[in-house]
Amino acid sequence: MFIKRSIFGGFVIVVLLQSVLAQRQSLFVAPQTTDPQITTNLNNHYISINRGVAPKNQLLVFLPGTGAVAFNYREFNNTAADLGFHSVNITYPNDIASNSLCGGTNTDLDCYAQVRLETIDGTNRTNLVNVDRANSIENRMIKLLIYLRNQFPNDNWGQFLIDDSSIDWSRIVISGHSQGGGHAGIIGRYHPVVRVVMFSAQDFNVASDSLANWIALPNTTPNASLPSKFWGFIHQRDELINFNTISTRTWPAYGMPQFGAVVNVDGNSPPYGNTHSLTSNIECGEFHGCVVGDVRLVFENGVPVYKPVWEYLLSNTTSPLSLNSVRFLRLGQEVDRPNVGLTTKYFRISVAGNGFDANSRVFINGSEMETEYIAQGELRAKLPAGKIRAANGFAVQIRNSDGALSNSLPF
Repeated sequence: MFIKRSIFGGFVIVVLLQSVLAQRQSLFVAPQTTDPQITTNLNNHYISINRGVAPKNQLLVFLPGTGAVAFNYREFNNTAADLGFHSVNITYPNDIASNSLCGGTNTDLDCYAQVRLETIDGTNRTNLVNVDRANSIENRMIKLLIYLRNQFPNDNWGQFLIDDSSIDWSRIVISGHSQGGGHAGIIGRYHPVVRVVMFSAQDFNVASDSLANWIALPNTTPNASLPSKFWGFIHQRDELINFNTISTRTWPAYGMPQFGAVVNVDGNSPPYGNTHSLTSNIECGEFHGCVVGDVRLVFENGVPVYKPVWEYLLSNTTSPLSLNSVRFLRLGQEVDRPNVGLTTKYFRISVAGNGFDANSRVFINGSEMETEYIAQGELRAKLPAGKIRAANGFAVQIRNSDGALSNSLPF
């Protein structure tokens, strides 16, 4: 194992661990290295990529539980990387659990969303937490991706950014444990992600015997991700979260039961009836943590016993919506780019990419065009009325029915 350390101003910036056999590279990156305005919760982020497997061109983002850091969940991160994900564990402000801040005698069911959203985007919403934009989850993700893009240009980390200030959520599997799992869930409510994977996570107010409004009342949020995007895993004897409550109230609020009943993974093999709702009842040192936290994991022959569960939770993720190329058509046949100034009415375009569905729509220079679905990888559309423009005079983008947007491609 090769270890490389770079030190600047006394801080360890990157520790590089090279696994030759797996061709997996893992990095520790200090948050303040990516942005000097990050001033709290400075334990390293953990990042992995396996260049020996076909890339999914999807980003797995994992958010640790209360008081935990990125280092505590390396096994899950490595598993994702070996499946072809670009994989990052983010250290962020997580010192107090949302259920503690909004629990006790507090029966404000909007409190949970206020605490979580301020932690995620840094907009001041509540006095219960104090997270500014620089220290927010979103800024930490953005600045880490910029850092990785610049340090490793051949690995295409920049594909997960729309620009240097915004995330392309349509390419992201968002996951987390406990507090981090709750953040993953609400991110899925507010952004059209590839998938939400929640470990031992719910917002439940004991005093009012009620779920947080952002879970129970999805239409009070943008409700950006379909029920098919939500997946969960919890131990039946979890010490912090009531299994009966999460399985009969929380997961149904996400719409998960329509994809199958709760399945106990013990003694079973994937695909677990293709359900989105998973549990276990094996013995372990701490039930709340042993579903994903490194120090609590149960191993068999050196492999985490839940690794097949993780691989299932990360399997068959939908292709991210992306746009690769645009061709001009006339009478259904591909033609060279028409001369500038010719009328557009005799021409159409064929758009090639990934993740299209029957309700995908082509937008050119911001206006929706009449669109024909050909296949998951091809759409055809009319051009806007007017004249053919010079190269790059048009910009095309795809929007899916769930609100996901592709990259914008000039042509």
